[in-house]
Amino acid sequence: MTLGMSTGLALLPAPGRGEDVTPATSAVEPSVEPSVEPSVERLVETSPPSVSSVPPAPPAACAPASRDPLGRDAVADGWAAVHEGGTGVTNGGAAADAAHVYVVSDRSQLIRALYPDAIIADSGAFTSAAGPDPTPKIIQVRGAIDLSVDGSLRHLGFEDFKDPGFDFDAYVAAFKPSVWNANPANWNSAAKKPFVLSGPLETARAASARRQAAIVRIAIGSNTTLIGARHPAGQLINGNLLIREGVDNVVIRNLTFLDAFDEFPTWDPTDTFVVDPTKPGCQETYLDPDTGPQKCPGGRWNSSYDNLSVLGGTHVWIDHCTFSDGARQDQAFPSVFEAPYVGVDFLVEHHDGLVDITQKSNYVTMSFNRFERHDKTNLIGASDTATVANGFGLLGVTVHHNYYKRAGQRMPRVRFGKVHVYDNVYQGTLGDLGPDGTAIPRNRFLYGIGIGYLAKLVLENNVFRVQAPCGVEVPDGVMFSNWHKAAPTSGTGLDVGQKTYLQASGTMLNGVPKDLFAIANAAALAAGKPALESTDAVWSPASTYPYTLDPVETVEDLVVRTAGADRPTD
Repeated sequence: MTLGMSTGLALLPAPGRGEDVTPATSAVEPSVEPSVEPSVERLVETSPPSVSSVPPAPPAACAPASRDPLGRDAVADGWAAVHEGGTGVTNGGAAADAAHVYVVSDRSQLIRALYPDAIIADSGAFTSAAGPDPTPKIIQVRGAIDLSVDGSLRHLGFEDFKDPGFDFDAYVAAFKPSVWNANPANWNSAAKKPFVLSGPLETARAASARRQAAIVRIAIGSNTTLIGARHPAGQLINGNLLIREGVDNVVIRNLTFLDAFDEFPTWDPTDTFVVDPTKPGCQETYLDPDTGPQKCPGGRWNSSYDNLSVLGGTHVWIDHCTFSDGARQDQAFPSVFEAPYVGVDFLVEHHDGLVDITQKSNYVTMSFNRFERHDKTNLIGASDTATVANGFGLLGVTVHHNYYKRAGQRMPRVRFGKVHVYDNVYQGTLGDLGPDGTAIPRNRFLYGIGIGYLAKLVLENNVFRVQAPCGVEVPDGVMFSNWHKAAPTSGTGLDVGQKTYLQASGTMLNGVPKDLFAIANAAALAAGKPALESTDAVWSPASTYPYTLDPVETVEDLVVRTAGADRPTD
């Protein structure tokens, strides 16, 4: 059986599970399946209670708070509000007519709101000849929607997606470093690292991963507002939303995203691998079980799904959402290898980013979001190869008033982009603290801002509150990590002669003001990296869009109270 859909989609409120939806017009049209006759009522658009203790932002500087439960009156700020020629507005589906306002409460309804011609198979995979509908639309999410379900909304997991030829234990046994790296046939002498995995087990893993991707990845079209109902906020679970190249004007607000869980992560023996003679037994040539490339550091588990992936989309506003790994945190999946491939760096990673902004993405704002208990949180720019396809000359992103709570790193990590990071709060520990005050190496705070290749960063009034075990001082290095490198000085590449830029002011670490530029620049020089340059030599946020900084002494209280789904917006 396949599930088709009617030409017009159902409006408010949403029918029950598995039912088709009907348009909320003055007359209720029949469903495509005559046996399903859901009642349709008009949405009562009541205003949420105001929070008088939080002062409203200046109108010219910040996005106005939305008192419309569908968010029609809310428009983006920061980079998301910048339009060529100075005209245009980023407001998602605010122009939607009554026939394009939907409430959805399951995956099938969400797909049908996004893809008017969608045909959903029994497996849960769907086809659409026309692709995501660019017509202005507002989609309100009510309740918790599991995105990993089949056509009858039955939850799908490992066993449902698994290729018959795949077995995880056999995969580990075949590809663990003591086996794969130790085999001379798997050694790439030119690159001085192992070859990537190959063989029937890797083929079966990849086939399994494709089956899962066909279900859990859903692309959003242009002119879309995806907004959660309030109290409680709508939830999207076990899936990966995509905003691809060519998609413009998307607003995502008041949603909780949980557990974009990759059932079939891949072991990459080349990731961070290096022949380091200082490590016991590490050398290029295999000699015996205790000596050879199998004793060299490197290799990582990698997963495929972010909660939200902006893959070339433009004019995207992500506001007042909550993102986390949910109940299945990666710390629950310890290393499956023997030493030296043990510890937190070798956890079996089942989650990628929370929100990653890559490829040709541009004009994006993340504001008042909460990012919780996750490792690699926000990636802006995914490759050091300087091409337009990888975001060179693009990746204008504003990150403001976000709450990073017990996140690990990449808050954000930036390559190439002109990125403005202001009024954010970073809370965490250098490791979970046990009863005796000693560190447990999980949920660890590694660093805040990743200064990547040719980034153009402006940081203002960001507050770090990081704990350490008893007797351990929190180092300044938790605020940043220098990932940049020298650009070529000759050739034809776009990066020839380019530099990495940083400007920082108002940074606080545990209540103490810090000169983050001076600290990061000194660390770069000490590590043999190029000096950082002042960002105002190439761009200034103040000359790009209006904004107003909150006093740094008020940032922590304001952000902790108001960032995330179902939090005050005014």
